[in-house]
Amino acid sequence: MFYFLMEFMYKKIIKFLFFTMCMLLTSCSSSNEIIFLDYAASAHINEKALEKFNTVSLMDGNSSGINDHAKILSEIEKKSAAIIAQKINAESGTQIVFTNNATTANNIAVLGVARRNKKCHLITSKIEHKSVLNVFKYLEGTGYAVTYLDVDRYGNVNLGQLEKSIRKNTKLISIQMFNSEIGTMQNMKAIGEIAKKHRVLFHSDASQSFCKYNIDVNDMNIDLLTISGYKIGAPSGIAALYVRKREQLQPILFGSGDELSPGTKPTALIASFASAIENFHFDKAKINKNFHVLINELLKIDDIYINSATPSHVVSVSIGGVLLKDILEKIKNYSFSSGCSCLGQGQSNVISAIDPGGKLPSCTLRISFSDKVNPDDLIAFAANLKDVVLHLRGKKSVGIGCSSKDKKKIDELNEALKKIL
Repeated sequence: MFYFLMEFMYKKIIKFLFFTMCMLLTSCSSSNEIIFLDYAASAHINEKALEKFNTVSLMDGNSSGINDHAKILSEIEKKSAAIIAQKINAESGTQIVFTNNATTANNIAVLGVARRNKKCHLITSKIEHKSVLNVFKYLEGTGYAVTYLDVDRYGNVNLGQLEKSIRKNTKLISIQMFNSEIGTMQNMKAIGEIAKKHRVLFHSDASQSFCKYNIDVNDMNIDLLTISGYKIGAPSGIAALYVRKREQLQPILFGSGDELSPGTKPTALIASFASAIENFHFDKAKINKNFHVLINELLKIDDIYINSATPSHVVSVSIGGVLLKDILEKIKNYSFSSGCSCLGQGQSNVISAIDPGGKLPSCTLRISFSDKVNPDDLIAFAANLKDVVLHLRGKKSVGIGCSSKDKKKIDELNEALKKIL
């Protein structure tokens, strides 16, 4: 009996110690948890999309073949393309061209139009993604005429300048729907109407806005649209280009299969892309709440300037009196994006475009979130940022160009923004 009791007590003690250790480990891991605030860079992978990818990956065959296995895979691709087409109100899944990433899709669109129309005139904006902007710079160096549209303080394209820029030989307007750095949503319908009126093709990089904000390629008169999978929970490596009329593009890649995107199609990735679309969730009410919560908290920091005026999942701020590298060293519990000329990497083309006079502080952060991010996490982030900024300013470890150059003017803009929001 004594040994039985001893064994019983021993097991109880071991069990108690085991659960105590588990609780301690959980507590430690949660206290060191890194809050993800870089949602614009990449979304969490969707479990159902991953499951679809795994299922199709195990299937035999190549969709470009002629046997029964190939037909099954080809049918999966057609159904997936139809799901994407329906999401953007396209007429047919045949208008969807799958690519390995949005950069490739942007290149196929812009270069495809340009090479179909030798030495034509092209229009884009100064805040485009580099996968668009650098293509235009390349074309400009090879004899094409390019107009780079200005934007206002918050990244909005001047529609009057756009229409006045159109020439007789203008063949393409390429404007990003939603800017990934500062969250600007362009007036797509107005731009589309201008393009249609002057019979100019309209391309838009919608990688950041697809499934998050409404897209209707017919209502917006969009001829070419770039979309991305991993921004909405699909695995990396899959994107697509909507092409209204293929004859308006000249292929820039060559091989077998699709003339615009040749080669063996990644059927599993395509299927997972469609699954991600069907299972994607984006609560705009929660996004708007998070946006306003974060803005209100950030404005409690002196000498901080908001670069995002439209409620969205992206907030950009420029901070005076600090170096970005110091911010990154001090804030370890949050993942966010940044850009700062003080690091020697040069300021982004987007910040340069919204601040042509160079009056903003050169330290800029981008915070982006999903509807699953708790507002309390954003409040805590802003409080942490404020503490770090005040600490660094106290040390006076700023570099040349890292302070605001026209604080009064930018403060006036912040006050005007508060009234807008």
